[in-house]
Amino acid sequence: MRKIAIYCLLGMLLGLLGWPRPTMSVTMSIVTVTAYHPGVTAPGSPKGITASGQRVSEGMLAVSRDVEKTLNLDFGDQVMLHGLGVFEFQDRMNARCQKKVDIFMKTKKKAIRFGVRRYVVLVKMA
Repeated sequence: MRKIAIYCLLGMLLGLLGWPRPTMSVTMSIVTVTAYHPGVTAPGSPKGITASGQRVSEGMLAVSRDVEKTLNLDFGDQVMLHGLGVFEFQDRMNARCQKKVDIFMKTKKKAIRFGVRRYVVLVKMA
């Protein structure tokens, strides 16, 4: 009887160790990152309002449509830019832009100082 109990416990332990672990899927894309400030608006769009209808604020970013489609983004998704932090996707760029991300900054000086950079974008999975 003891042997059966030991074999059962051993079998259960091995079964638990061999059980597949949940994995997290992360999609990546290499993009050009620039910055914009309140004085910059697209022609025909209301000043300070994002494509999602919210007022722009720091921590938001605009993504080109090809990257939005590749990463399967929805407004409000959290996107991590390696080395820069986590931002909220709330704005969409013009259709002519390809492989680009725009970060909102409060001042023109900060935006100019940021310049143009190339980064890996990671979608933060919930």
